[in-house]
Amino acid sequence: MTPMEAIEARISCRAYTDEPLNQGALDELRAYAEELTRGTNLRFVIVGPAEGGARLKLVKRMFTGKVSTYAALIGPDDNLTRERVGYLGEKLVLKATQMGLGSCWVAGTFDRKSVSEPLAAGEVLHDVIPLGYAPAKQPFAQRTIHASLRKRDRKPEALFQGPIPLVEAPAWIAAGIDAVIKGPSAVNEQPVVFVWGDERLTATLPYGKRDLEYTDLGIAKLHFEIAAEAAGMDGAWEQGAPAIFVPRG
Repeated sequence: MTPMEAIEARISCRAYTDEPLNQGALDELRAYAEELTRGTNLRFVIVGPAEGGARLKLVKRMFTGKVSTYAALIGPDDNLTRERVGYLGEKLVLKATQMGLGSCWVAGTFDRKSVSEPLAAGEVLHDVIPLGYAPAKQPFAQRTIHASLRKRDRKPEALFQGPIPLVEAPAWIAAGIDAVIKGPSAVNEQPVVFVWGDERLTATLPYGKRDLEYTDLGIAKLHFEIAAEAAGMDGAWEQGAPAIFVPRG
């Protein structure tokens, strides 16, 4: 499964079976989490059953099943870090999808005291990501929550600003925006707007710029990069908001 295929396949999984991850899957996730955060001020800790992962308490009306493994996304308390958490954390989510695992970004609907990983001075717990196996069919309540949130998806044109309509912009921009809409976002607000002008693309947060919007920005940047590359434009974003998409090479 390619990263683009993982974007298409990923859902915010809100129901999990009791089947625990085997040691091989845990080792693969831990190695990848370490690779993602190497050289940064972040820690992505994969907490498995042996370390008390089953103690993670999620809000019951939002989730069902026993979550025995999760990722704790930890780092300093600032907005640039939140953006990096979104960008690198979504890489972990897509990796889990490629491994056949369900996952979900969780920022507020869990009991923070139930997270077993201690924090060092200057660190905060930004988000947790449950990791496990989804049932063959999501329960009705979870399907309803998913459908309700997806109804809030914004139209591609609402995420684009420029001197021309989106349909006249380069195809890689439209592909990138479509991938952003398919990605996770806090209550599906999708706050990132892409501004095209003078032959350059800028990612902005034109609204309230709340903490979670920076995490959404990081997620959106990753999805855009992956889709733009699949459409023939290989590039990377500068960090921060606003930020420019810079072609490689």
